[in-house]
Parts: sequence; structure tokens; C-alpha cells
Amino acid sequence: MFSGAISVKINSEIQIQAVRTKARWLAERMGLDKGPASVLSAIVSEIARLIISQTSCGRIDIFSIRDKLKKGVTILAFFDEGEKKEIEIKPFEKQKILRRMDLESLAAKKVIDEFRVFPGNEKELLMQITKWV
Repeated sequence: MFSGAISVKINSEIQIQAVRTKARWLAERMGLDKGPASVLSAIVSEIARLIISQTSCGRIDIFSIRDKLKKGVTILAFFDEGEKKEIEIKPFEKQKILRRMDLESLAAKKVIDEFRVFPGNEKELLMQITKWV
């Protein structure tokens, strides 16, 4: 059984495409069907775009996880502690992030099993998305 982790620093469109491709690859290696793997990779690219629009750079880590009875994929998005762009200095809110990334769509709801936002101060954010296979 494959077990792995991928980390991509996000600061340009090239990294958005790279992290999207890698997310799909890892999701399929963990046993996710092609349709849900595609939706998950689209969500990852939207998170990457959000990182670029909110900060100068960040990082997305994608890794396989295992529980006693199940396996899955977890995505962690880190917004670096760099200066935020002036438009979005206020703290992040989960519902605003969901609306921005259109995670409320039916396809995303079926793919995302767990979604958490861990805000620190106004200059950092960690998002976690998990899909169980």
C-alpha cells in the first residue's frame, strides 16, 4: 500500500498547477475514484489561488492518512506570515472561505469529509481538508 506526502510552496500559477496535479495523483494512489480525485484536486487549486490572493506565498501539504478502519487524504494549507494584501487584512472566516472557493457546491460536499480552519493571529491561517476513501 502506498504511503506518501507532498509539499508545494505556493507563490505563482506554476505552483498552482503543480499542486493540483500532485493532489490528483496522490488521491488516486490512495484509492479515490477519478471523479472525486478530480474534484479534490480542483479544491486544492482553489485553495492555492486563495493563498496567492491573500498573501504573497504559502504552502500546501498533501498526505495519506490511516485510521484503524479507513484510509484517506488530508490537505493542509498554510498561509505564510507575510504581509497580507491590503484588501483582506481582517481575520479569515470559515464561511467566507467556503463561499470564495465554492466548497458549498454539491460536488465539493460529497468529496470533503472534514473541513477545519485554525486561525491564529490575523497574519496566519491553517486549513485542513480530509477525504476518507
